[in-house]
Amino acid sequence: MIKELALKEREDYLATLKDLVNIETPSNDKVANDQMAEFLKDLLLKDGWDVELIEKSEVGNQVVASIGNAKPSTLILCHFDTVWPIGTLKTMPIIEKDGKVYGPGMMDMKAGITTAIHALRIIKREGLKLKGAVTLLLSSDEEISSHHSKDLIIELAKEHEAVLVLEPSRGDGAVKVGRKGGGGFKVKFKGISAHAGNNPKDGASSIKEMAHFLLFAETLWNYDIGTTVTVNMVKGGFANNVIPEYAEAHVDMRILQMGEEKRIEDAIRAYKPKDERVEIEVLGGLNRPPLEFNDKNKILYAEFEKNAKKLGLEISSAIVGGGSDGNFTSAIGIPTLDGLGCVGVGPHAKHEHIVVDGTLERLALLIAFLTEA
Repeated sequence: MIKELALKEREDYLATLKDLVNIETPSNDKVANDQMAEFLKDLLLKDGWDVELIEKSEVGNQVVASIGNAKPSTLILCHFDTVWPIGTLKTMPIIEKDGKVYGPGMMDMKAGITTAIHALRIIKREGLKLKGAVTLLLSSDEEISSHHSKDLIIELAKEHEAVLVLEPSRGDGAVKVGRKGGGGFKVKFKGISAHAGNNPKDGASSIKEMAHFLLFAETLWNYDIGTTVTVNMVKGGFANNVIPEYAEAHVDMRILQMGEEKRIEDAIRAYKPKDERVEIEVLGGLNRPPLEFNDKNKILYAEFEKNAKKLGLEISSAIVGGGSDGNFTSAIGIPTLDGLGCVGVGPHAKHEHIVVDGTLERLALLIAFLTEA
């Protein structure tokens, strides 16, 4: 019955999703994200949620909505900010074609928000019984590392028995049971400037020292256990006839296992310049811990597998490279499962889209988890 109810929701589901996509919400545009927060607050109030608007000074306001107060309780995590600038809809309009719907932010992750909204609508409309309280957190800064929502995410997670992250699935529909943790470093090199023609030996080249460091940083990989260290942005110097005094490198770090971040950070901070006249300063570190497929998360995934079987669905699992807010909640010991919001392809890409039938099956799976059998 639940699967059929979800599939019948198609028209209303897509109407809500298109409304959300039509409100463009680039992460760094507070006004746009505040508009979305107000829209979602009003929508959720109409649906019978208890809603609190969390005001923020530097990023968009955020929304916390709740229904019920029984245990076991579930926290649903979504974000409404996207990577797409205002005006993207002019060149990348919403298109529905061949069972897919395209548009900026469609799968990452306005479909996840829509899934949460319509799951509770169906539960209420059909008189299904929630097995516990549900809290929905809609944040506005996930695409820029969640610095302004991390504390709230962790605070709320500690009050719940499970966390469901309604980010999109992997492209093949796999649920995300593991994610790499991520962080980075800004490494500054301060040398000594000199005339490149008249007295180059008096100079200490920051760029030359940075080049040595780049080769060193790339040795910190351990691909067998999922660790990568890449230098993806550099800059230095200001004139072709001057030995450069200043340079900087930006290092990306990804890990699947806790402990690796310490090994990498210790190595980078312990790096000794080849030219002792060059000073090095290291800033940064780990931002998101890895979402590991630990015993608690395995139990939660097994429950979803059981529900999928009851619905006549098949689900698979995957470990992926990018992080999400679920990394924070899993790291503090709260059972967490990710990639439950929709099925689709192309996050952050011009061909970003959801597969409608697969996404509605995700809606059914969420309803089954939240309700009593």
